[in-house]
Formats: sequence, C-alpha cells, structure tokens
Amino acid sequence: MPKKEFAEDAVPSFDQAPSVVAVVGPVDFFVEEAAIGARGRLAEGDVEVLRFDDDAPPGAVAEALLNRPLFSAKRLVEIDVSRLLGTDSPGNLAEEALDAWTRKTPAGRRDAFRRMRRVLSALDVSIEGDPAEAASVVARKLRRKELAEPLAEILREMPEERAATGATLASTLRLLLSRPNDGLVALLTASDPPAGSELLAEVAKRGLLLAVRVDEDRKEIEKALRRLAAARARERDVGIDAEAVSRLIFRTNAEPGIFATELEKLLDWAGDGGRIRAADVGEQVFDEASEDFYEFLEMVGKREAGEALKRLERLFSGREVRAGQRSFDPNDGWPQIFLGMFTNELRRMLLIRAQLDEPGARAPDPRTDYRAYKAASRASRYTVRELARALAGAAELDVKLKTSAPPLETLTAYVGGLIAGS
Repeated sequence: MPKKEFAEDAVPSFDQAPSVVAVVGPVDFFVEEAAIGARGRLAEGDVEVLRFDDDAPPGAVAEALLNRPLFSAKRLVEIDVSRLLGTDSPGNLAEEALDAWTRKTPAGRRDAFRRMRRVLSALDVSIEGDPAEAASVVARKLRRKELAEPLAEILREMPEERAATGATLASTLRLLLSRPNDGLVALLTASDPPAGSELLAEVAKRGLLLAVRVDEDRKEIEKALRRLAAARARERDVGIDAEAVSRLIFRTNAEPGIFATELEKLLDWAGDGGRIRAADVGEQVFDEASEDFYEFLEMVGKREAGEALKRLERLFSGREVRAGQRSFDPNDGWPQIFLGMFTNELRRMLLIRAQLDEPGARAPDPRTDYRAYKAASRASRYTVRELARALAGAAELDVKLKTSAPPLETLTAYVGGLIAGS
C-alpha cells in the first residue's frame, strides 16, 4: 500500500486497519495533531490504548507489542519512532541539540537529550564507558571535531538507559508487519524521518503510511500555527497574547519549522507561569521577512550550494539585511559592505582551520568564545588551501565590484567556486 496524504477519513477503523499504521511529517506538532485524530478513529469501541514517546525504553515497547491485553480483545500501541528511524541530517540535529542545551532550562535539557538520542541512533553510536569517547566518535563521523567537547557535556548528563535495544523494537515491528491485524495495532509517529527509511518503506508496502502535509494556503497555515502556539503555551503554563502570536507568525514568515523553534525559545524565556506579549516577540525573535547574513554563512559552512546561493540572492533582493543586532540598508553601498563582512569571516575561518590542523589543537569552546566556535564549525568542511585561495581571490572580486560588475552575478560565481572548491 503506497504512502497516502493524511486525512482522518483515510484512517480505517480498528478492525479494518492493518497491523501497523504510521503517521509522519516534518514538524512535531502537526504529526502529534494528526496522531490524535488517528488514535481517536482507531480507538473507537472497546480498545485498550498504550502510548510511548521516543524516550521510552525500546524493550518495554517491544513487550507491549508482543503481549496480549488481559482485559480487552483489542490493543492499540502508539509509539513515537523518530529516534528509532534516525535522521538524514545528524549534523544539523547535533547543532540543534547544542542550541537547546545552551537554553539552560529543563525543557531545553529534555530537547537536547531527545535530539542527541536521535543522533546516536542515526550514527549507530552507543555510550559504553566514558561519554567523552562517544562524543568524539560522533564528532569524527560528522567530521566536526569541534563538537566533541560540547556534545560530551550533554552525554555526561543524559540519563542512562538499561533496556533492550532499538534493534529489538524494529524486529518486533517487522514481525507485526508480516502478519495481519489479530487484535493488536501499532500506531507509529515520526517527525522529519529519513527519506530512505527501510522500516517506513515496509510500512508503506504492508501496512498504512500516512504523510502529514502543511497546507499551502497562508490562512490555513496561520490557523495551524495558532493552534500550535495555544497547545504549547498550555502545556508550559504560559500565557501568550493573540497579538504576540500574530507577530511571531509575521516575524517567522509563517514557516512552520522556524515558528515552532522560536516559539519554544519564547516559552523558555517566559518560564512557567509567565506571559508573552507582542513586544516580547519583537525583542526576542528575528524578522524572517528580512534576510540574515549569518544564515548565509551557515549554508556556506555546510557547503550547501543551492541554499547558499538562494540566501545570497535574497541578500541582494532589496530587503533589509541583518547580522546579529545590526541591520543594513541594501541601497547604501551594500555590495562592498557584504564583501568586507564575508572576507572577514573567511579570514577567521582560515586562521582557525590552520590552528585546528596543528597537533593537539583544541576546538573553541562555545561557552567561552561562541564566535570562534561558529567559525570553526563553518571551516570544518574546508581545507586550509581552499580557504586561502578564496581569500586571495577576494581582492580581485573587490576590484570587479568597484568597476561596475553586476554584484549578484559576480558574487554568485565567487561563492559557487568557493563551495565547489574550485
């Protein structure tokens, strides 16, 4: 059975359902929201419902799938398998874990642990003995050795698990898929699962795979984001003004992923029992309708040519440009300002890359020098030679820009060459 777009009427009754139903999508909340609808449909009648989040020990989940209920003929087991499935982008997930960790709140810690477990699962790394060794393995597999120390800090605090492995759970789910619904149905949920997941491919073939899509209509997106804000604020016992939600939607350009991330930061900032007002959003959240120079640098650092060049085009689209707390008028000498900022960052990346190549060099600590840490992160995918060549070419580029060469086309060729290593 191929993957279908999620709709409540696409979910069969318990008796008509296959043994495994999966609901997947790009954003946690929308997957959770869809899962509520699926659960309501599947649990109609006398159905025992057991729910497990992605922190649940895999062994306990496997037992719930293998043991039959004592007081009901039907059992629905809902499982968040995001961790089991892993991710296509463990490097990004590791950075998100660090960002969550630096929030220094209970919610931030939980988020960091959840993301790190997905990273470990995706990279097939286990913690045996010193967490610092596991962090070093993760950093090596990501080719980001500057992440080793900060990730080790998270792993030292992460609660130890003593249970059966994820492999046991995956095997149990495959066993369920091999047989028809005999009174037990597994409802799987996953946010941002890897595109090539073999388990989900099997669910699509033998069970029912439902994909949650965010409506493309702006009004419908805004309605969904308001539901998200209300639900998360209620969970955290935080008041949030309607105007604050409106401003957050505007500031994040109604991008669900960005909205969800910024909302969590605001909730952390407000704290339990706090309140978020429109003015707070203005102070705490960057305006996504403008363009962020540092986001461009991140894409250059990741050597993602498509995203970097898309960001570059936006930087020269006439909209306001920001870099941290500073903003720039795109009509006031912006090409030369941009080149100066970019070459300064390339110089910083080159110096740190050269230092890190020295024997015994230690990566910058994000807690004491975040700027150097970010530069090291961006430089990690480049060689000293590549960065030196790019920096040397900046002088020629400056001359071209001062002699009426078209800025966007000229810079596109330069940035594209840097990322390609040519």
